[in-house]
Amino acid sequence: AFLLISAAVLCWSLSRRKSATQVLCFADAMGCGRKYGSGWAIEAQLVVMTAVLLALLSSSAATKPLPLKRSCLGRSGHGQAGMSSCSLLGKPRTMRLRGGGEDDDALFDQTSRDSNVYMAKMAEQAERYEEMVKATRAIAKMGLDLTVEERSLLSVAYKNVVGARRASWKIISSIEQKETEDDKQGLIKDYLSKVEKELSDICSDIIGLLDKYLIPSASEAEPKVFYLKMHGDYWRYLAEVAGADQRKEAAEQALQAYKAAQELAMDNLATTHPIRLGLALNFS
Repeated sequence: AFLLISAAVLCWSLSRRKSATQVLCFADAMGCGRKYGSGWAIEAQLVVMTAVLLALLSSSAATKPLPLKRSCLGRSGHGQAGMSSCSLLGKPRTMRLRGGGEDDDALFDQTSRDSNVYMAKMAEQAERYEEMVKATRAIAKMGLDLTVEERSLLSVAYKNVVGARRASWKIISSIEQKETEDDKQGLIKDYLSKVEKELSDICSDIIGLLDKYLIPSASEAEPKVFYLKMHGDYWRYLAEVAGADQRKEAAEQALQAYKAAQELAMDNLATTHPIRLGLALNFS
C-alpha cells in the first residue's frame, strides 16, 4: 500500500512540475520494472496510469493561455499615441513613454539662433525632415541675413519634404493613367488631391518666407541669387501639379524669379560659381 501511494504521489508531483512527456517516461520505466523482475503488481500499474491521466489533464490546464482582454484599447485595436496599454486580467494599465507633450513644436522653435541651427542639424542626421523644416523656418523668421550653412540647411529641409511629395504625386498619377475601373479612379483622385494639397502648402510656406524675410534681408548678390533661384524652383513645383488655370500663373511667377536671378548672377557671380550653374540648370 505504501508503494502504491508513493507512486501515485510521485506522478502527481511530476505533473505539477514537469511536462506530461516526462511523466509518461517515468510511468513507462515503472512498467518495464515488472518485466525485469522488480515485482510490481498489476495494481501498481493501474494506479500509475490513473496518476498519468491526472497529470495529462492538469498539464493541459496549466499550459492553457490566459485570455487577453483588450477593453483598454480603442475599437481599432490601437492605444493612444505615446501610450502602451495591455492587461492580462482585464484591468487597463498604461505606460507613458518619454515625450508626447503638447508643446513638442516648441523644441524646433527656439529663441536662440544657435539652438535652432543645432536642432536642424540633428533633425537632418535623424532624417526627420518635417522637423528640420520647423527649425529652419524659425531661423528664417528672425529676419537676419543667413549664413551659408543656414541657407544650406533651409534648402535641404524643404527640398526633402517637397521631393517626397513630388515623387508620390508622380507615382499616383501614373497609377491613375493605368486604372480603368471607375470606383478606383475616384479613390485615386482623392489621394492625388491630398498629396497636391500637402505639396501646395509646403511650396506656399517657403515662397512666403522668401518674399517676406529672406530676399529682403539678403545684403549681397550671392544669397539673393540663391533665394531667387529657390523662389523660381518652388513656383515651378507648383506649376507641375496645378490645374490648367493655375499652371499658367505659377509658370509665370517661376519665370520672373529665374530671370531676376539670372540677371543678378551674370553681373555678380563667376560663370563657374555653383549657384550660377545650378540656376542655369533649373532655368533650362
